[in-house]
Amino acid sequence: MADALITLPKVEDSVIPFDDEAFDKSTKTGDWLPRLQLMTSASEVCKSGEFPINHFALVRDQTNKDLGDSATILVIAWRPKAIEMGEEIISIYDPKDPEFERIQTKSGEKDSRCMYGPEFLVYNPEAESFATFFMGSKSMRREAPALRNLLQKAAVLKPHKITNAKYTWYSAKVEPCTTLFDLPDSDEIEEQYNKFINPPKKTVERVSEEDKSSRAR
Repeated sequence: MADALITLPKVEDSVIPFDDEAFDKSTKTGDWLPRLQLMTSASEVCKSGEFPINHFALVRDQTNKDLGDSATILVIAWRPKAIEMGEEIISIYDPKDPEFERIQTKSGEKDSRCMYGPEFLVYNPEAESFATFFMGSKSMRREAPALRNLLQKAAVLKPHKITNAKYTWYSAKVEPCTTLFDLPDSDEIEEQYNKFINPPKKTVERVSEEDKSSRAR
């Protein structure tokens, strides 16, 4: 790291009026929650060596906060979601919508960049942050009932090795959590819950190629 060009007076941390939370709030690019994601060897940031393989990340814009090889969460709510990733990311939350059905059908095609499955609203105590956790792959959808069974309870997500006749890959495994941790304020939970279960019919988000590749895994 280059030497500092100036020297500021020493100030105790307890006196500084702003913290990391204030910085995060002031640099948000939209009213989106970060997403919780297992970063496998297929993720671009893992291929480049920027992020450890099979660690969980809290992803906001192009920032990936490393949560380690397991993630403790409070499971708050779930909703259906279908997503199509092209020049724009299109998300549909109504399973009766023809667009949802179109994306669901198209997801079975190779390299369709379409996914569907349950999306969970969770809280991660380590990062002290709410997040979404989308279980949109075949492997994730098979594991999703285990997470739904822990609604309003704590869970631990861990990487799980899966092997078939041709391939080996990793997905998330759900386990109950018995470790106590501090919960967010009940008013915060209610606010995030109400936003989450009342999504717009359709959202369209422009993203970078790196982000589209990361979400597709």
